[in-house]
Amino acid sequence: MNGITDKDSGILIKALSSTGIFVTCGLSEPNLMVTHWGTLGKYWGRDVFILPIRSTKYSYQIVTKTKSFALNVPARDMRTEIALCDTISGFKVNKFETLGLHPKRARSIEAYVLGECGLIVECNVLAVIPPEGIQPQVEGLFTQKRPHTLFVGEIADCYKLR
Repeated sequence: MNGITDKDSGILIKALSSTGIFVTCGLSEPNLMVTHWGTLGKYWGRDVFILPIRSTKYSYQIVTKTKSFALNVPARDMRTEIALCDTISGFKVNKFETLGLHPKRARSIEAYVLGECGLIVECNVLAVIPPEGIQPQVEGLFTQKRPHTLFVGEIADCYKLR
């Protein structure tokens, strides 16, 4: 297992807050989605990434079942693929094939990662915080029409493909 370094943390956060990153999950029924937000930090003495996913997403079903996911930071400009990934449903199509992306077997979890990406962060789910478990202190902070479940993933491995 390789932990996440300060340099890799910076790369992940920068990509997350600018173009977004891919999230892959599943092996027998793989899928990918894009996220533009999440939290990287230390909880319970462990390095974690907190990933929000709406219950209407195909990835929600897979992460709930497999208890793992991988963060995939593009090694090149992939804004087109990220934008397209945000508009198609994994319920209807194989996003890897539709987007022309090349899955590779993850090292530490039951999932694929993207061959086009440089930094990979594999996570095992430690805890799940459902929307009803979140008490917003700021009115209008988020809409109840499309709430997110928070998946707290312990970083199992962090590595570069290139």
